[in-house]
Amino acid sequence: MPLRPLLASLLLSFSLNALAATEVLPLNHRTSAELLPTAQSFIGKDGSVSAFENKLIVNAEPERIDDLRTLLQQLDTAPRRLMISVDNNDSNFQDNRGSARVIRYGTANREGGLQQVQATEGSPALIQVGQSIPITSTSTDGFGRVQSDTEYRNVTQGFYVTASVSGDTVNLNISTNNDRMSLERPDVVKVQSTDTKVSGKLGEWITLAGVNQQSQSERSASALSYSTQRGENMTLRVKVDALD
Repeated sequence: MPLRPLLASLLLSFSLNALAATEVLPLNHRTSAELLPTAQSFIGKDGSVSAFENKLIVNAEPERIDDLRTLLQQLDTAPRRLMISVDNNDSNFQDNRGSARVIRYGTANREGGLQQVQATEGSPALIQVGQSIPITSTSTDGFGRVQSDTEYRNVTQGFYVTASVSGDTVNLNISTNNDRMSLERPDVVKVQSTDTKVSGKLGEWITLAGVNQQSQSERSASALSYSTQRGENMTLRVKVDALD
């Protein structure tokens, strides 16, 4: 390599090193693990950023460090307190009607309901309620004798969620479950679950899932005929309100 370009390269490298500075920027609310990727992306090739305990160690030109300090003042804020509400509207219906003589009865059932938990932005929160239900099954052994066996099954409803807020937009990682006993068969537990990432506005309901199932059957025998209609509707939604 010619001597003149080599000297120019060395002088440029020396000048850049002379201009660079190293500063330790303490964090007050957020962790260094949270803000390190943003700081590294902001500095880019103009320097380097590393984390030590709850501090960021920055090596760059003083102007870039000042710019990063200004950015961190906007990001290093106290996590917000949030009230997270999950509404599970679960309804079942059955209707039977006849034509020769009226055979009609109906049942309506609403399960689920509203669950709420207070959480800190960025931290996971869990709420779960339920009970252990005895479920008995019968079987016949090789000698024709009927044997029964009872086991307990946990039937629970709840959700696990982590929320973050940007302006008036909330981002959620949420998993929910809604177990309940079957209306038709006492030995059956119906299970519904969701696992999703969603975004929406603070204070507004966000629909996570919906199920609408209906079945219909008809039967006629001599002068008697009747039809049966059965359905199951489920709507799952979530809302996040800021408490501060």
